[in-house]
Amino acid sequence: MSREAVGTSTPGPLAGLRVVDLSAVFAAPYMCGILSDFGAEVIKVEPPSKLDQTRGGGFGRFLHNDPGPDGWNWSGTFHSLNRGKHSLVLDLKQEAGRSVLRRLIDTADILVENFTPRVMRGWSMTYAELATGNPGLIMLSNTGYGASGPWSGFKAQGTSLESTMGLTAYSGYPGDKPRKVGQSYPDFLATWTGLYAMFAALEERHHSGQGQWIDLGMYQLGSVVIPEALIAAQAGSEQPTYAGNAEEDTLLSDVYACRGEDAWVAVAVEDDTARRQVARLVRDHLSDDDPDPEQLGRALTAWATTRTPDEAAEALQEHGVAAAPVAAVRDLLLDPQLRHREFFDWVDIRGEIQPVPGTPYVWSGSSSVTSRARAPKFGEDNDAVLSSLGMAPAEIETLRRDAVVVDEPLGVRPPGPLDLDALVRAGVYREIAPDVEDVLARARPGVTDE
Repeated sequence: MSREAVGTSTPGPLAGLRVVDLSAVFAAPYMCGILSDFGAEVIKVEPPSKLDQTRGGGFGRFLHNDPGPDGWNWSGTFHSLNRGKHSLVLDLKQEAGRSVLRRLIDTADILVENFTPRVMRGWSMTYAELATGNPGLIMLSNTGYGASGPWSGFKAQGTSLESTMGLTAYSGYPGDKPRKVGQSYPDFLATWTGLYAMFAALEERHHSGQGQWIDLGMYQLGSVVIPEALIAAQAGSEQPTYAGNAEEDTLLSDVYACRGEDAWVAVAVEDDTARRQVARLVRDHLSDDDPDPEQLGRALTAWATTRTPDEAAEALQEHGVAAAPVAAVRDLLLDPQLRHREFFDWVDIRGEIQPVPGTPYVWSGSSSVTSRARAPKFGEDNDAVLSSLGMAPAEIETLRRDAVVVDEPLGVRPPGPLDLDALVRAGVYREIAPDVEDVLARARPGVTDE
């Protein structure tokens, strides 16, 4: 049940573990993608007639904006989140599908799901019920509000979670309305938190032999990212207000427009020493040798427009001032630090070697942590997974005949190409990069910029 690994054949530290992934969209699928990086065998169980939103193009785009006749297999976002997995398509609305799933879970070390709590209860697949057949099972349920309490039945997504977790009460610009921090920000907090919990559960199981149910309520992560507000509330102090780009405990912090289209540099002037250093650098734009932060900000604005973000950042850094270019994706692909640390993994997607974000650490030793293959095509591993459960070919064909197992989506139209120009006009995209092939060619491992 293997596809040829990309980049390495060295086993990972979790080799030999089986993970059943019932999840969709961002947080939990990404957890399982990283478990695959660590060498676990991850089986993504998908429904026949409802695509994972990232597979269907809801949050991702297609290579060259050409989905082809089977576009559900080629979303860039899906490949980033689900690299290295195997795909089994089961109709869990049918008892026969749920029976197969139970057999699969009985062979698993880890089960990850992100349904609302009623779903697993309705299938008689609570942790207590599943652990009866597999006492060493580690199960992670990733929900918006947890499996208990008055909000447990609510569905959730990043926009609502940022509000209920308290984050949007402090993010925004002075005098403006609350604003989201970014795309599905709580999902990725949940990813790393869930991984931490699963690794701890594996360690505990190593000693006790017993599994664990991890009931992760995503909105409870909010307190982690608003500590200043919590401390102020406990101390009876004034609550933080919308500050835009202004960093607390700095004299001046903002982003400044540079030479070029939509080009910016971020600057933080922490103290009087840094203020005086910036004043020396931008003195041609000052009328006062000892400017206050407001005067300094105006001078920085004028000074930055004559330089690229890299030139501005390097000049400020040479004067001991914290500064960095605001990086677009092309900048990240060519970033010398990321390239030196081989952050991007290169995976064969539809016959082309493409980058996917890797792990934020360098792993050394006898094992390896890396993207092991592209994400699976829809139902690509049906026969292999079912055979691993001891099913005979005739039994598998019966499941196909009854549409318990399917090899292509049922009743789902293939996604089409996007009108990219219209999306640029609407402000959804900043630009359609004309030099993408050149950037990818320069970014590939072993290529050096002269």
